[in-house]
Amino acid sequence: MCMCMRMCMCMCLMGAAAALQAQTACRRAATAARHCTPYARDLAFVAGLVVATEPFAVGEKPIGSWFAEEQALSILMSQAESARRLDSGGRDASVQRWKVATGIEFPGMVARSETPMEVTIDSETPRLSISSGDSKTVCEGGPSWARGLLARIGEIAETSSSNVVELRDAPGGKVVCVSTISLKVSLDIPALLLPPFVPAGPFERAGSESIQKLLDRDMEPLLAKFCEAYCKWAG
Repeated sequence: MCMCMRMCMCMCLMGAAAALQAQTACRRAATAARHCTPYARDLAFVAGLVVATEPFAVGEKPIGSWFAEEQALSILMSQAESARRLDSGGRDASVQRWKVATGIEFPGMVARSETPMEVTIDSETPRLSISSGDSKTVCEGGPSWARGLLARIGEIAETSSSNVVELRDAPGGKVVCVSTISLKVSLDIPALLLPPFVPAGPFERAGSESIQKLLDRDMEPLLAKFCEAYCKWAG
C-alpha cells in the first residue's frame, strides 16, 4: 500500500504546486484589481481492492500472534522508504503507532512525505487493521520558495487509506489470508485551474485508474510475502 501512497503523494504534490501557484497569482491579481474571488473544486481519486492468498495450513504458532510481530508489520509497510514503530507497547499491545516515510526526487531537491499509521490488532479473531493519518511533507534541498510551496501541500490535499487483513476458511482445513484495501486522495483545486464549465469526471477517473493499477500490481505479491513469512515463523 505504501507504493500506492507514493503515487498519491506524487499526484498531491503536482496538484498542490499548481493549486498554490494559482492561489498566489489570484491573490496578487486581487490586490491589484480587487475583483478576483478564488474558490476551490473538490476532486477525489479513489481505489480499492480485495486480494487473497493461496490456501495454507496454520502453523504451530497462531496467526493472530504473527499479526502483532513487528516483522509482519514491517513487511506490509515494506514499500515505503522507511517504516518505524513509535510506541513502546510491546508485542501484546492491541494498538500500535508507526510512521512511514516516502520520498520523491525532484531536480535539486527531495520531497519526503511522513505519514502516521495506526495499527489495530485483534489476535483472537484474528484481524489486523492499518489506517493512515494526516501526512506531513518535508523538503530537502532546492530553493526556499519551492520548499515552502511543497511543504504547504496539507492545505489543499488529503490522503486516507486503510488495509484490513483477516483469515477465511478454505477447503481441506486450510485458510486464506484476505486483504481489503481502500485508498482516497482528495484535492481542493482552485477554479482558476479547473473552471466550473470543465467536468471533473475525466480528471477523477484518470487519477483513480492510476492508483488502482498500482494496487492491482503490488498488493497480491506483498500479501503472499506476508503469509510466506508467517509460515516460516510459525514452523
